[in-house]
Amino acid sequence: MERRVPSWVRDAVFYQIFPDRFRREPNPWTTDPDRTGDRTPCGGNLAGIRAAIPYLVDLGIDALYLTPVFHAGSYHRYDTIDYFSIDPALGTNEAFRDLVRELHAWRIRIVLDGVFNHCSDRHPFFRDAVRHGPRSEYWDWFTVDGDRIVQEPEPNYARWAGVRTMPDWNHRNPAVVDYLLSVVRHWVTEYEIDGWRLDTTEYLPPDFVRAIYRTARDLSPDLYVLGEVMGLGTPWFKHDAVDGVMHYKLWEAVTAYLAEERWDAGTFAHSVIAHWHSYPTDANFGSYTLLSSHDRPRFLTQCDGDDRRLRLALAFQFTFPGAPAVYYGDEIGLAGGDDPDNRRCFPWDEARWNRPLRAELRRWIALRKDAAALRRGSIRFLETVGRFVSYERVLGDDRLVVGLNASRNDEAVLHLPPGRWIEPLCEEERRGDRAIPALSYALLKRIG
Repeated sequence: MERRVPSWVRDAVFYQIFPDRFRREPNPWTTDPDRTGDRTPCGGNLAGIRAAIPYLVDLGIDALYLTPVFHAGSYHRYDTIDYFSIDPALGTNEAFRDLVRELHAWRIRIVLDGVFNHCSDRHPFFRDAVRHGPRSEYWDWFTVDGDRIVQEPEPNYARWAGVRTMPDWNHRNPAVVDYLLSVVRHWVTEYEIDGWRLDTTEYLPPDFVRAIYRTARDLSPDLYVLGEVMGLGTPWFKHDAVDGVMHYKLWEAVTAYLAEERWDAGTFAHSVIAHWHSYPTDANFGSYTLLSSHDRPRFLTQCDGDDRRLRLALAFQFTFPGAPAVYYGDEIGLAGGDDPDNRRCFPWDEARWNRPLRAELRRWIALRKDAAALRRGSIRFLETVGRFVSYERVLGDDRLVVGLNASRNDEAVLHLPPGRWIEPLCEEERRGDRAIPALSYALLKRIG
């Protein structure tokens, strides 16, 4: 079975929600959103997500990615206890069903986080293996060094990143694979979700990842399978195992160029082009492009709070191929350093928002939806000078040119090709060269 990226992904703008920290209903937060984030549960829930649908619609979002929602032992829920139940702290299975129905009524798709490398040490299968040892029917569902499971002081079983509470599944056991694939099927057939994001894809056996992909494809050609791949995604595409990856290699380039200011424009463009040509074209368009996530410091914080550099990054993200993703709160200037500080509560008091930033993101989303060349067009870099880069997006007769000036001090010049051009963001017509001030961008569309 060959890969075929669902067509809706090229047109999607994702919004990532960390459920415990997004919104709590009916009661407001008891935690100060300005406080440094910690690992204490804050009570965000499905009712909060449902109440925020009008906010998401107003922003222009048409796809959600939720970090884990299944019954688990922690606030982040990457330690699953029951794959078939919504965590009681979030709500019920029926509440989730209602959420999906309402999202779909607003034409918003939903992708769930599949944590299929490991589970919680409170998962009933692991607890049975602890109690009964080799006599347990689940003994060989895990990888144990010895004839009994030891958890303290040093665990004797395979586990994710050495974390005692997250024992690895033994994917060599066909029963384990069948069980996990039944989870994939269940939430698609019973709740009509639109895709899976596969946690820690690089820890999983490639054949198992491909089995997930094939299972999803058998269910629907429109199901999206996204791999959390921190390194190069090429092997996963060659293995026909995922539609796209969370584009962390692109994130590294944008971070080095704009947030950390370590790279000049030439180095940045070289990295972007190299990775572009390392992936199949459809995989580039099918990948999830991000600036922040629950595993990385927020981009604004990496920019030392300078939202001009974040605005430059947004300009690139929304004019580059792939499905752009907004990490909850980035649009209103939420700060956050390393995990868990990058998971602060969303401040629903609008007085705390960076409203101009949100308005600008909203314009980018609307512009991307209006300009098919930004969603589906080819890309070609035109010029790199110092900290200035320009490139074009072309689809048929539609042509757009983007210029990013990442210099703190110097004006840059965007050399426009002959013809008449308009700046869609301000509706001004341009000809010839276009001066771009320091830490600014320009987007122009050919009209003649």
